[in-house]
Amino acid sequence: MKTVVKTGFVGSGWARVTQAPAFAIFDGVELTALASPTQRRREKFQELFEIPHAYADWRKLMQHDLDLLCVSAPPHLHLPIVREALDAGINVLCEKPMAVTVNEAESMAEAASRSGRLGLIDHELRFHPAVRQIRQMLESGEIGRIYEVRTVVNLASRNRPDLRHSWWSDAAKGGGALGAIGSHLIDLNRFLIGEISEVSCELSTFMSKRPDADGEPRPVTSDDAFSMMLHFGPSSLAFGAPACVHVTTVSGYTSFAFEVIGSLKTVRFDGAGRVWEVCNGAARGGRSMIDPPAWQEVEPVLPWDELVVQEKIRQSSLAMHGIFAVGFAFFAGRLVRALQNGEKVIPDAATFDDGLAVQKVMQACRESDAARCWKKVPQ
Repeated sequence: MKTVVKTGFVGSGWARVTQAPAFAIFDGVELTALASPTQRRREKFQELFEIPHAYADWRKLMQHDLDLLCVSAPPHLHLPIVREALDAGINVLCEKPMAVTVNEAESMAEAASRSGRLGLIDHELRFHPAVRQIRQMLESGEIGRIYEVRTVVNLASRNRPDLRHSWWSDAAKGGGALGAIGSHLIDLNRFLIGEISEVSCELSTFMSKRPDADGEPRPVTSDDAFSMMLHFGPSSLAFGAPACVHVTTVSGYTSFAFEVIGSLKTVRFDGAGRVWEVCNGAARGGRSMIDPPAWQEVEPVLPWDELVVQEKIRQSSLAMHGIFAVGFAFFAGRLVRALQNGEKVIPDAATFDDGLAVQKVMQACRESDAARCWKKVPQ
């Protein structure tokens, strides 16, 4: 059994705010090295977590004997970093979107298969207690026949026109709401309901230019928002049922709601990480909009080891960063245990094959937007 999991990071945004704090709450983890091209962010990250090695060039990270590399660089850089790490015998946790193109994602999945190492995508909502509770409710049949799945996400992260142009504004570098947020929601639908067979999607760019470092306007080629309809395939829990996903990053407020509407009840996962249910029999007939639905909160049932993780999260800064940070902390605990025990598979974790499947759905979304029609998802 491995006693210390040596962990490296490429990137100083999500890695500093969530990944490093999550790994730091577990025993047997050494935050070994980081790479970030921005000196100020790199030095802040290194000082905050007392990481002994920090580099501007990610290639220098590969000289260390790492057990795990967390890759949260911009998506257009994922392929070379991931491939070199896997070739060096390092397990990889890659941020979403996995890549910019399906071909890149296929190359990464093949590299992981050849290496025999863990190649995982950071779809951490799979490990959030609320999502696991909803999955149990779906599989037990208590929701009944699934009529529809609905997701609405409002974010204020891109609503300022003076926000500087960056890779996020460049579709060729993997920027945009579909990749950043949509990839999570596509994976969440796949994880809970099943494979997606076809999509209809509209991408929107509300701010066509943003200022560069010199204040000069540069064109924005990525999406600020998207609306997507999808159908599930024959092997899913809801063959033929529709799902709708709407995400905007230019809202004046932040909210998150994921709902599954069934023949017996509707369940909701909200932005505070809570699960709610309302039974169909509780609804009044007619068209009255006066009476609110009789939502009842459902407390997720956790095994003892996850109760310990939950308490660690409450005593850290992670809880204040929302459902993605909390989900990642649960994922990190499972990942640390797997690496310590030499496990080759982590049940429920999103693999590179899952990342490839999500990439294919996103490709179909972009094709649908361009053609203004439904598109089949390649299987």
